[in-house]
Formats: sequence, C-alpha cells, structure tokens
Amino acid sequence: MKPICKVLAIFVSTVVIVSGQNPSVKVIEGNLVGKTVQFSENQFINVTKDVDMFLGVPFASPPARFASPEPMTTWQDDRNATEFAPVCQQAPTFLYPTMSEDCLYLNVYTPSPKPSGTPVMVWIHGGGFSTGTAMAYDYYGVPLVAVGDVIVVTINYRLAIFAQFSTEDEASPGNYGMLDQVAALEWVYNNIEAFGGDKNRITIFGESAGSASVSFHLVSTLSRQFFNQAIYQSGTVFSPWAFKDDPVAELEKAQELGREMGCEDTVSSSALVSCLRDANAVELSTAADKVYGSQYPVTLDGSFLVDSPTNVYTMGDFANVPILIGFNKDEGTLNPFFFLPAYIGSPTPPPVNRTYFEGVVRQILTNYGKDDEIVYDAVLQEYIDWTMADDPESDYFQSWVNFGTDSDFACPSDFVMRRHVEAGGNVYKYYMTHAPSKSVFAYGYQFPSTPWLGAGHAEDLTFVWGQPFIDEIYHIHGHNLTDEENALSVKFMQFWTNFAKSGDPSKSSVDGEAGVGEDSWPLYTIPELKHKELSLDLGEGRAVLARQCRFWNEYIPDLEAFAKTIDEDEQEWRESYDDWKDEMTDWQKAFEDYQQLPTCN
Repeated sequence: MKPICKVLAIFVSTVVIVSGQNPSVKVIEGNLVGKTVQFSENQFINVTKDVDMFLGVPFASPPARFASPEPMTTWQDDRNATEFAPVCQQAPTFLYPTMSEDCLYLNVYTPSPKPSGTPVMVWIHGGGFSTGTAMAYDYYGVPLVAVGDVIVVTINYRLAIFAQFSTEDEASPGNYGMLDQVAALEWVYNNIEAFGGDKNRITIFGESAGSASVSFHLVSTLSRQFFNQAIYQSGTVFSPWAFKDDPVAELEKAQELGREMGCEDTVSSSALVSCLRDANAVELSTAADKVYGSQYPVTLDGSFLVDSPTNVYTMGDFANVPILIGFNKDEGTLNPFFFLPAYIGSPTPPPVNRTYFEGVVRQILTNYGKDDEIVYDAVLQEYIDWTMADDPESDYFQSWVNFGTDSDFACPSDFVMRRHVEAGGNVYKYYMTHAPSKSVFAYGYQFPSTPWLGAGHAEDLTFVWGQPFIDEIYHIHGHNLTDEENALSVKFMQFWTNFAKSGDPSKSSVDGEAGVGEDSWPLYTIPELKHKELSLDLGEGRAVLARQCRFWNEYIPDLEAFAKTIDEDEQEWRESYDDWKDEMTDWQKAFEDYQQLPTCN
C-alpha cells in the first residue's frame, strides 16, 4: 500500500445526528420513522455524507419458544425506528447485559436522500450460532454506506438452545435460528424497494457462523430466491462445527437437558418441549450450554435443510451465484484463545507440548464426529513436525494453529470454491495475512490485546466494517490502529461494496473499469487458484494451502470410507462368526444327543 503522508491532515471521523430530519418509509406492515446522521471523515475516506438509519425494525412477530417465526402483524401509528432492539437471548455475558427472546429485528442503513435501485448488502453476524447480535456498533453500517453508496441491512436471529433445540421429530425439529434468517431475507426482499434498494441485487454476507449461514442459504431451497450474490468470511457448510447429522445424539442431549431442568417426563417429546417452554430463559440457557458444550450446529430438520450439504453439492443442487470467499492466515489461534484463557493478553503464545497437542486433536476430532483411530493417526502424521518430534521440549503451538486453520476454515472454503468453479460460477478468493496492531478481541481491559493471535479469526471484521472510523468502537474496544491500517480498512470496504455493486471486487459498477495494481483482484479459477492477499501490500498469490486442503478434502474422506469398509467387513465377519458359533452349538448338542443313544452290541 502506498505510504501515507501524516502531515497533510489530522484524522477526524465524526457521526452526528442531523436535527430536524426524521426520514419515513412505508413498509408492508406500516410506517417507520428513523433518523439521519452525517458521517464525516477528512483523511482516509475524504467524505461527508448523510445516512438514514432505521433501527430495531421487526421482520417477524415475537417468536414462540421452539417454534418457527411468524409474519409480523401490521401497525397503525408511526413506528419509532431510532434505537437498537434487544439482543437475542444467549448465555449471560458482560457484553450484552440486557437480552430477550423477543429479538427478531433488523437495522437498515441507507444513503440520504433516499436513493433508487441501490444494491443491498444483508449481514449475518457470527458467534458460533450461540452468541452475538446485529444490535451493536460492531456492525454499524454507516461507514460502509458512506464509502460504497449501498444499502446495508443487519439482522438478528435466535441463538444457542433457543435456535437449535431439537427432539428430532415434529415436537421440535430445530433450526429456528436459520428459519429466522430466512424470514429476515424474505422481509428484505419484499420491502427493500421502499428504502430505495434493488431487490434483484441483494448480496448476503457474514463471518464465522454468519458465513456458514450464508453457505447454508445457498443450499436451502427456502432462501435462495431472496438473494443474488454471497460473501463468505471464514466459514462454510463444510466447516466441521457448522453441521451435524446425528439424530440419536441430538435426542439424547435434548432429554439430558430436560433432566437437568427438572422435567418429569423426558421420554415424550411433546411433554419435554412443553416443560422447557415454561423454563426461565437464563436458567435454560445456562443449563443448555453445560449439556451442549455451547455447540449448536445446524441439523437436518426436513424444512430448512432436507439433505446433507455433501449430498446437495454432489448433486449440484446449490445456488451457484457469484461468491467472494476467504479466510485469515491464523484462524487456528482461536482454539488456544478459548482453551487456554490464562494466556489472553500474554505477549507470547502458550507453550504446547506433544501430549497436550495429541489430546486436544483427539477431543476436537471426536466433537466433530471423526473419532476413527485411523483418521486420528493420519492427522497427527500430517501436523506433527517430525524433525523435532524426538525432542521432549518441542513446542506444538503452531501445529495446533495450523490444524485449526486448515480443518475449520481454509479447506472447507477450498471445497466450496472448487465446486462453484466446476459448476461454471464466478469466484473471488481472499487471504488475509495482515495481523492487526490491536486485535478485534481487545475489549478494553476485559480482553487485553493478544499479539500471538496474528491474522486470527474475526480480525477481518475491524476492516470490513470500518471500525477505525466509528467513535463508539474506540470507546468500547479501545482500538487505535495505524494510519496504514486505517487506509487498509477503506480498501476492504471498497472491495466488499464493489462486489455488491458489480459482482467484481475491483469494479465499482458493472460497466466500470477493473482495478489495477493494489486495486486489482484475480478471478479464482482452476488450475490457476489465484487469490487476493489482504495485507498492507495488497498483492496476489496462488494455491495457498493447496496440499493441506487435498489432505482434508480428498484424503481424509477416502480414509473415512476405507475405515467404514473395514468396520463393515469386521461386522460381517462377526455376524458370520456368530452364525458359525450357533451352528456349532446346534451340532454339538446334536452330537451329544447322538452319544446318548443306545449302541448295538
């Protein structure tokens, strides 16, 4: 990136409410009254622009617990849309002191005055399907609107046990959070023209579980008609934490939760659901995180998801829309960040010996349903540095990071990219290698900055959302990025909004010129495998982690199939052996009976 002359200007970013302006929009359900703010930044974006905000807009009725969302009823008077709505109920956290199950609301940020035929970007937040919210300044759409002249929508959806409780039958099929997202996308599609948006140019985008959600919407027949493009930031349907098809385990956990909550009948699904519907929300959330281990993957429910993502992609029955997709270089530092919290804020990473590394790999693989010993051995063979394996003092921190980066994020993305290209789709890939000078996880003094996170999970959020230019983020996170990083954030916002406008992150319009130099962006093709490197230099590269992704996407599935064949052969042998034992028992009894017969002299 070009050097920035710091003497030319003083970095000033302001957002002020424009008094006397109360923008009004009539949607299907009634009239909304929002507010107008003026965004001004005089060094990196060099813009002063009015933005209309409609906050806390209901896209569905207050949901019944463990039930699909229902359409919002109409209202007669003007509805105040100037404040964020409640955060969806989740485990208690200092980040969100006030939560509610009545949380199906969204926010709309639009250029002012009202535009016409403007591209739309709909954001799905991350948080492992268990935490997070759209009702926060982390996803404040004003900078994106100011930079890209797009409309930005951010949506809430139910989380954790309130999203995913399943008895594996009609009593509670689950996937309520995903159905909430479908309802939000449908609401946007039906109403966005009232805000000046183009319902035929809607890009959905998300990060982590939000990115996996984006990926699920390309698979589900319920939602694919409500958008035209997609941006994935660190997660797909093939991320091992995103989807699980184990109905027996789901039912067992549901019944265990019932016992934990003191339900008298945990065998009858309807009785269990009735009991848990009456439970205190905070107590239920706390108990569920204990039973489910804070893991709430999407499952087959017969409605939102009727077949496994693997089968859907094998049949080619997915929405092959243009996609922008990528991940960060050090995604895998997320695991030690949560497994070893004592090292949060440490200038050096935690020491990891071989015994610990092997144990945590086994635990993670088991959690993901990959508990075959042959798979475990293969993973260790791949990630242990055998040049150092004989040294008992060897450190396996980087092996752990690489394992998490590859298996959870990089290679699930690689699989999706290849399938879309093979189906004739347009794919743009990014690889973020810049390690921010201050982490997105540095929430003031609660989570001090942790340098060993590197270009870790979620670090792209700071740049995509223009957080350096949001005063409230400075107050909450204590972010103080460098001038070069502020300029990089502008580039991120331009790339993302360009893609929404043209389907090409280097072009600001369909008929515009493609970017050159640091603004160029190669199309991802096979065998070229090119990507944009998101760093201060904004270069390009190719075939990043290609060998590792062949291991995860081809070798491991073949190995699992082989292991299954062995299991089936063993089972067949055991059944044959049991049959033989039965026959031998019958023969021996017949022989003994024969011996008892009188003999001829």
